[in-house]
Amino acid sequence: QFAFLFMPRALVCAQAFPPLLKQAGGVAKDYLALCRALIDGLGWEVTLFSPVNIRESGEEDVTRWLLTGQLVHAPATAVEASTTVGVALFMDFFSVTNALVFLRLLMFGGHDLCLIDDSCLRLAPLMLLRSFGIPSIATTHSDVPSHPLYGQSIMPKIMWWLHLASAFFATSHATVANAYAKSLWDRYKVPVHSVWPPVLWSEAFRRPLRDFAAAAADRRAKWVQRFGFSPRAIFLFAGRWSAEKRIHLLIDAMPQDCGLIIVGDSDADYADEIEASAQRNVLPERGMLGAEELRVAYAASDLFVSASTCETLGNTVVEAWSSGTPVAIQPVGGHLEFVKDEENSYFVDFDDSGVARKRLSSIVAAGVKAAVEPALSEMGEHFRHLNFPAEIQRLLLDPALSAKSKWRAMKGWRWMLEILVRVILLLACGLIWPFTSVWSRAYFAVSCDPKYRHVPAGSANEPDFESKPSGSNSESCCSTSVSDSHNESARPLVHSESSFV
Repeated sequence: QFAFLFMPRALVCAQAFPPLLKQAGGVAKDYLALCRALIDGLGWEVTLFSPVNIRESGEEDVTRWLLTGQLVHAPATAVEASTTVGVALFMDFFSVTNALVFLRLLMFGGHDLCLIDDSCLRLAPLMLLRSFGIPSIATTHSDVPSHPLYGQSIMPKIMWWLHLASAFFATSHATVANAYAKSLWDRYKVPVHSVWPPVLWSEAFRRPLRDFAAAAADRRAKWVQRFGFSPRAIFLFAGRWSAEKRIHLLIDAMPQDCGLIIVGDSDADYADEIEASAQRNVLPERGMLGAEELRVAYAASDLFVSASTCETLGNTVVEAWSSGTPVAIQPVGGHLEFVKDEENSYFVDFDDSGVARKRLSSIVAAGVKAAVEPALSEMGEHFRHLNFPAEIQRLLLDPALSAKSKWRAMKGWRWMLEILVRVILLLACGLIWPFTSVWSRAYFAVSCDPKYRHVPAGSANEPDFESKPSGSNSESCCSTSVSDSHNESARPLVHSESSFV
């Protein structure tokens, strides 16, 4: 009965977690899968330091973990940034409230390590973790320069470069693909020490193909009925409806005798444009699907397509393969991690719609799946049976915990040097934290574009689509959630006053 006293404990600092899915779907699902691996797979206890209202996640596992105490939610405050093109939510590490909570977690939480996501200005927290002798794993999930708002003001650039600098203070800097790790080194000389294993965020994607065959056939029949004709092939896009995903290029490249299903959502005006793009062979289905619904959609389609150029991995590729469906994707970024052209799937350059249309037609004519077997089935089988918790232990946890063991084993002058490093980092953090807190409060208060609002601790939730008026929305640097920028009733999570304490 006292076994819980000896459970290892992890502090997870995450801006993105369910129910935030429309704008942070991939990363939110990554951290749900991470908690599942830590708690159910490896027997850890987890403290989740997050501004998200995780009790509204709709995930049975989250409810169970909270009830048993295996997951403890430490609510964090956040800042909502509204611009003329959108509104983003990010965790405010430099508020007095969050600083005190974070310090308490480090001093009294008994955590063995800390995992931190793409949180803005994570430099000082990582320095503080190092000064406390707590190993940290900081992950870069997003390629921020590829997002629309990056070039519109200086602040996202400053945030991004500070974000890159933070990698040098993490015990282990991780990312989600070797291809993106190479890109970070080639472009910025930023080292990457660990790479996440491929994420399947729900057990639904691990089940055998036969479990979904009947439901997939039924879904496909309904699609054909809605099309009003029998397409030679049905293509699927599933994901966030935002400009950097370049969904409009998929529509432009669609062969007339094929059909395109577009599944997903966002709060951007771009999503409204995609929803209005319905035509004879294009069916937008607006709404974020649950795991089983999404698995059925993959299985009901012949080919998953993506023209995105901003993927650091592309979880949808892994999901599609696990569902037995090949992919046709833009050959760039994280898409290069696993896909081998005409061996297990296809590369298509969607920048030229005419060329892409001919390429898709030739793929269909050759037999979408037959041309890439048996490699397609082998990849799907590999991902469905991958021991994700064991890989998290091997690839992420072991290197960080090994560093902690080395610190403890230090003696003599090495230990004195280690103490000196910790003291210097603590003093540096003591200088950086108040300075950054003051200038960020001032910036939040006087900035007109973006405009900033305080989000109460642990209250961030998925915006209500039904209350969303017209208005443009998008993501900003290191952001994880976007909501309506023009209607106060669509933002129940936000205080009316600008309180950034």
